[in-house]
Amino acid sequence: MFRSLLVAAAASIAVLASPIAEAQHMHDMGAEPMPGMSSSDSRQLLHFPPMMQAHMLRNMRDHVETLDAILSALDIGDYAKAAKIAKDRLGLDSPAAAACKPSPANATPGSMEAMMAVYMPPPMRAFGLSMHTAASDFADVAARADATHDAPAVLKALSRITPNCVACHAAYRLR
Repeated sequence: MFRSLLVAAAASIAVLASPIAEAQHMHDMGAEPMPGMSSSDSRQLLHFPPMMQAHMLRNMRDHVETLDAILSALDIGDYAKAAKIAKDRLGLDSPAAAACKPSPANATPGSMEAMMAVYMPPPMRAFGLSMHTAASDFADVAARADATHDAPAVLKALSRITPNCVACHAAYRLR
């Protein structure tokens, strides 16, 4: 049963590779849109400096890789490992969360967090902060499940992470 729940969770993560993003990529490559897809993309186009864009894309790819690693740990029933991965790589205290937190007044000018405050729209930061908060919550639930083996609670907590990713990817795009 747990394996089938993991398969369902993995399918929900596949939404991150949305048809909209694929259609945009195909359009950028000069290809015709996928059948049934419009070549127009109504997501807000964000204009980040190249260094920031590369940084953000690396972070988002790492988020998907992290979710994959979490699912792999859950597949073998290693709740402690899933919790550690989530805490270290996606949680509120992870380096990946820094750009989504409100910038401190003493942010170093020119630092990534200061630049994100300028270029990242507040709703986008809110999606990110909500995702990182959900990842920290998941880490807590998964750590407890190491003793309780409460798989439904773990999956419920996991399912609160990805809707933030999906909503952000549906609202914004980078060039």
